[in-house]
Amino acid sequence: MLRAPSARCCLPTPSYSATLSLPPTGCGVSPGRLGAQRRIVGGDEAGFGSFPWQAYIRIGSSRCGGSLVNRYHVVTAGHCVARASARQVQVTLGDYVINSAVEPLPAYTFGVREIRVHPYFKFTPQADRYDVAVLRLDRPVQYMPHIAPICLPQKGADFLGQYGWAAGWGALQAGSRLRPKTLQAVDVPVIDNRLCEKWHQSNGINVIIYDEMMCAGYRGGGKDSCQGDSGGPLMMEKTGRWYLIGIVSAGYSCAQRGQPGIYHRVAHTVDWISYIVNSHKL
Repeated sequence: MLRAPSARCCLPTPSYSATLSLPPTGCGVSPGRLGAQRRIVGGDEAGFGSFPWQAYIRIGSSRCGGSLVNRYHVVTAGHCVARASARQVQVTLGDYVINSAVEPLPAYTFGVREIRVHPYFKFTPQADRYDVAVLRLDRPVQYMPHIAPICLPQKGADFLGQYGWAAGWGALQAGSRLRPKTLQAVDVPVIDNRLCEKWHQSNGINVIIYDEMMCAGYRGGGKDSCQGDSGGPLMMEKTGRWYLIGIVSAGYSCAQRGQPGIYHRVAHTVDWISYIVNSHKL
């Protein structure tokens, strides 16, 4: 799965319910249930439709993830699209097994009308600053059992110590060109920014985790996102609804001891995201 300094990977899995119904009104409702299936680099295969907001983004020959937040907009990492033009980007929703013609419901591909990268976004040798962007699709999304939006968190919300799920089609191990065809998912705990810095320092890596960033992962490694996961969601379920709490941004390796994944903290820029998506509604 995709990331930046080294873009991100490895995710856990929700399982597929035999039947899917249209999502009720509102955001963040998943028809699937979390359940372990076949283990993959610390994660599992996600069940079909478990994360109906998951987007598969093609930027030329590159790939990223993203999250549908309303009928017109997908949120992704700034570094995925900062150097791209809208005509170079395609967004697929409802995908599960890449390039498969045999799925319970079809995937739909959209063009992009506009790319809005956060005004403070900046490429850096470490994790990129304000690594978030919003894509406006070329036509409205029709919600279906396997295509629905995720909720945005409240401004300033703190998820320290709680577990989130990351998802994507990125690499199953650091440096590997092998990409899974099936959507992967992995559960990781959100850790303190200063602790994240210390863990990296113990591996000889000096990194600053700024306020608009967050870390998630285990001291001993084993579960993580990886190359190809960039832009994808770090999400958390609360009272029956899923919230986009992070965006896969960066990492110095994948699932290695003392090197948790670095994510953009959505609660830090949710006002900007909300302004963009609400000002472009039709």
